[in-house]
Amino acid sequence: MKRCEYCAKEISYHEMYCCEECEKSATEYFTKRAKLQKLISVSNILGTCLIGVGIFVFAMQNFAGAMMVAAGGFIVGLLTLLIPCPTDNMISKNKLQKAVKNVRLFGIILLVFACAALIFAFFKM
Repeated sequence: MKRCEYCAKEISYHEMYCCEECEKSATEYFTKRAKLQKLISVSNILGTCLIGVGIFVFAMQNFAGAMMVAAGGFIVGLLTLLIPCPTDNMISKNKLQKAVKNVRLFGIILLVFACAALIFAFFKM
């Protein structure tokens, strides 16, 4: 059987969504993602660069490097938690609802990582 593109319930082969609520939710999600795509991309690039540079700076200055890693982790983690954007491949494999939950879980893990880097920075002073 075919599955609903939003919630993964079984549906007939002639439908794409199981109900109007799923269709409305999926349409709202894709519209919001299209509007915010540039902001998300720039923020992800900035946060990832901060994490990468912070790792190298950590070798010279522990506090500054750990703070950069923490800042990058908070940027990417909060953005991923608040505006989850799973890839199209994740959506086709897990359907939209589960893919968004997985991406939000990754955002929580990034925030925990950022908190650990922040705690490490202050205890390493």
